[in-house]
Amino acid sequence: MPLKAVFLDFMGTCLDWHSSVVRALPASLSPEERSALALEWRQAFFDDIKSRPPGEAPEDIDVVHERILRQLLRKPEKADIAKAFSSTNSTHDLSATVINAAVQAWHQMDAWPDVHVGLQRVRDTLGCEVFVLANGTTRLQLDLVRSSGLSPVIDMLFSSQLLGVAKPTPEIYRKALDLVGIGREVPKEAVMVAAHAYDLRAAKAVGLQTVYIRRWTDDLDEKDGDKLLRENDGHMLDSFDGLASVLQKMQADQK
Repeated sequence: MPLKAVFLDFMGTCLDWHSSVVRALPASLSPEERSALALEWRQAFFDDIKSRPPGEAPEDIDVVHERILRQLLRKPEKADIAKAFSSTNSTHDLSATVINAAVQAWHQMDAWPDVHVGLQRVRDTLGCEVFVLANGTTRLQLDLVRSSGLSPVIDMLFSSQLLGVAKPTPEIYRKALDLVGIGREVPKEAVMVAAHAYDLRAAKAVGLQTVYIRRWTDDLDEKDGDKLLRENDGHMLDSFDGLASVLQKMQADQK
């Protein structure tokens, strides 16, 4: 059975969100403070996703990012950090301009160095179509695919806004299968590639094959590497360099 579609998560998996966000945080903070805040902000975003009822309509990701950042900065232990976001050096007077600059950083990212070449190899060796399937708005995905330079190796962008449902709700994966012409009866003709275990668990439950990409910026709460390896049938990589080979093996195993 040939693989026909490769679905990609975007931020973290393909894109170095951390560098972009760290650059946009107030320069008065130390590099260590900016990095720690960026990582905590990202993890809080995923905690928010996981806390939502299945099937809930997706919220504008800019609104989510702003809400979560403000929640973090209201924590008592973040008082000194919050002052850097204030025009009056007060923790109660956060600057909308500074907050907005941080939120907009999620729209401009570089790709991880291994991604473009890895995806081109997938297209050349397997002839698969490549799609982004990620939470967020279509505007966000358009900004990211352009700023990252990945447009030439991606066929289509599927956002949770466009599909009307967010990951990890099963329906988003089924809708994506329908839209690319695979259908729900043969989900193993598609593979989900992500740096997020919750995403891959949901995709696999629908029947897609999965590949886990380890990124130091993501899944900070996933400590059991052996479990991740088992859940993804041994398909775990540290970069996109070996993705084409893994997909070729998947395809051969299904013949």
